[in-house]
Amino acid sequence: MKITKLTLAVLSAVLFCSTFVIAKDDLKQLKITSVDITGTINTKAKSLKGELKSRVGRVLSEDNARQDVQTLLGLGSFDSAEVSIDTETRRVVFTVKEKPYLQKIVVKGNKKVSTGKIKEAITIKEKEYFDASFLEESKSKILKLYYEKGYADAKLELYQATDEKTNKLTVTFLLTEGNQILIGDVKLEGIRAYKEKKLLGLMKTKKKKVYNIDTILEDITQITSFYKNNGYTQAFVSDPYIIYNSSRTAMFITLKVNEGMRYKVGDITFSGNDTISTNELKKAITLKTGEIYKEEKFQESRGVIMEMYSDRGYLHSLIKPNFIPNEDTGHMNISFEIEEGAVVYLGRIYVDGLTQTKEIVISREMLLKEGDVLSASKVRRSVEKIYNLGFIDSVEPEIQPTEKPDVMDLSLNVAEGRPGMLSAGAGYSSIDQFVGTLQVQHMNLLGRAQRLNLLWEFGARKQNYEISWTEPWFLNKPMSLGFGIFNTERLRDYGTVYSAYKEGRKGGSVSIGPRLSDYLGLLFTYTYEDVSVYDVDSSILASVKPTHDITSSLTSQISYDTRDNVFDASRGARNSFSVQFAGGPLGGSINFVKPTIKSSWFFPTFWKFVLSFNGTVSLIENFSPSLDVPIYERFYIGGADSVRGYQYRSEIGPANGGKLMSVFNVEYKFPIVQEKKKTMLQGVFFADMGSCWDNPGDFTFNIGSGSFDMKTGVGFGIRFTTPVFPLRLDWGYGLNHKTGEEVSQFYFTIGNLF
Repeated sequence: MKITKLTLAVLSAVLFCSTFVIAKDDLKQLKITSVDITGTINTKAKSLKGELKSRVGRVLSEDNARQDVQTLLGLGSFDSAEVSIDTETRRVVFTVKEKPYLQKIVVKGNKKVSTGKIKEAITIKEKEYFDASFLEESKSKILKLYYEKGYADAKLELYQATDEKTNKLTVTFLLTEGNQILIGDVKLEGIRAYKEKKLLGLMKTKKKKVYNIDTILEDITQITSFYKNNGYTQAFVSDPYIIYNSSRTAMFITLKVNEGMRYKVGDITFSGNDTISTNELKKAITLKTGEIYKEEKFQESRGVIMEMYSDRGYLHSLIKPNFIPNEDTGHMNISFEIEEGAVVYLGRIYVDGLTQTKEIVISREMLLKEGDVLSASKVRRSVEKIYNLGFIDSVEPEIQPTEKPDVMDLSLNVAEGRPGMLSAGAGYSSIDQFVGTLQVQHMNLLGRAQRLNLLWEFGARKQNYEISWTEPWFLNKPMSLGFGIFNTERLRDYGTVYSAYKEGRKGGSVSIGPRLSDYLGLLFTYTYEDVSVYDVDSSILASVKPTHDITSSLTSQISYDTRDNVFDASRGARNSFSVQFAGGPLGGSINFVKPTIKSSWFFPTFWKFVLSFNGTVSLIENFSPSLDVPIYERFYIGGADSVRGYQYRSEIGPANGGKLMSVFNVEYKFPIVQEKKKTMLQGVFFADMGSCWDNPGDFTFNIGSGSFDMKTGVGFGIRFTTPVFPLRLDWGYGLNHKTGEEVSQFYFTIGNLF
């Protein structure tokens, strides 16, 4: 048989191939007898063979040989690799040219920067194969270390020595550090409108600091922005002018400022706006005629106009501002030239990345359907609704062009989180003290966003069993359906009497919640409870009687919820009004009506800091044949969920609870730890105020330690994000305690306060 060779040579990243004379059908019948690798010095050929597809006993393959060459090059140890195949002996030989092995890095002349820090910063590393392409990058990183310390005159020389026999390399960096150069002074020239001290205060570049070009450029931007936000629309700051002292140990920086004229906003006009009226645009923008011109307000106004058009589907619209200064009047007239373009419609919606979740779960949360005008605001709100499912880690919308210029597809790249978990543990509550917990919670049951919760809590003061299930889209309609059963037994305090009586509740509930719009929803919940008060301490029998009652109630609620994230809101609000009606035609032995108003607001401040407010007011009144509101339905204030810094049930309001309650909370949250753009750990400062009253006529906004006064508390806390629920750890300090009461309390609880 005639012997031919196929040589695949790769040198300087180019692979040259010859062809087999022998037919491929014949080649498929040949089995490899040996695989050899030649040219290795510091690399073991045996370890390389394990990376190859060409192995003894396998069929000779041109494709495998080509891929093996690429595999060898991909290891980063070789400058070149080639392969030859002898079809007569069925022998495969790989010939490689090994890169130098970097045995040692030597640093000399360095006194101000340690050798360890230099070796850590550079790209090339000891005990690795040397890649010359990283050498210049390493030199730049060393010099950067010196420049950051003020050694701007530092110089670096490089030497390489290779042992030809062992192919091992030593790289030497020789440094000449020079003097440390610090900033001697910073001056601003050309200033008329402001004192130099005020502008220098805006700068990070300071006397006796190390000069940094990035910092000085940021300072120039800061000064320019300051002027433009105070009416000086044409203000300009020059590049830094730098001189050195004779010993090159200090530099002196001068920035020249050209302030220009100060302007007020003149006439604001619009052209090309056929879709949105001029009056509507003027009302929406923050720029107002007669005010001092502010660049921030101009950019904000331009963004508002863009958003108004994108919300109407004009995604290709262009906003071109024209500035016409009037030096005689000191007014800057602004003309917005608008090119609206054509309306863009939604083509197809694609959902990628789902593994457990049904696609319908994502698509039904979309406010846009195929053929709708592609509104940017509806896309944003749809993404928020998907996040609010609770088991989605990220959603990345991407608008993609189609063959039609006025039609675009929408692709949603979704990453699922953990929808549920089995948890067991122990915790401490200021109300129930030590409590053990075993819980199974799933937020995406069957991949359809159904929620299941199984909970068992046990402790000296609490025994609780709960099972609940919720279907968010009952009958494929925007309407939730939920069921729950519970059995809870608690030890309750009464005033200063600890463990005064036991309270038992068992029963079930069914709820249905139609959503009338994206923000407006209703919720109707029927609850049947068997409630007992027993084992009453003899010292309070005059006030608390053992009872056994049946409560049959219907709660109706209407809510308007614009929060961006129901689990950790940063903007928006939730306002609700509910009425619980028990007894009467519903049966049971307890008759009462309880209206509740609750309002929560969230405002982003800067970065991811969020200021939030909450107010809750509720009233409960009995009606015939019930003679009074039972003790277990009354309001109790204090503890982790109302006014922190006070004991629950014993330090605010009457001992037997109130018929009217009012609570107000303020929280300021800020992120501490973030992961994948989600906040995992938050800090919070808070202030609370509230009380309850047995007689609604005793209500007062007075703050003090009196029986009818509002109580206030302040404190701080930590918020932990878990896959299924948030954890709160708070420390509250009461400001209106009576003599002898503990002035502060710690709380560890599950769930958000509001």
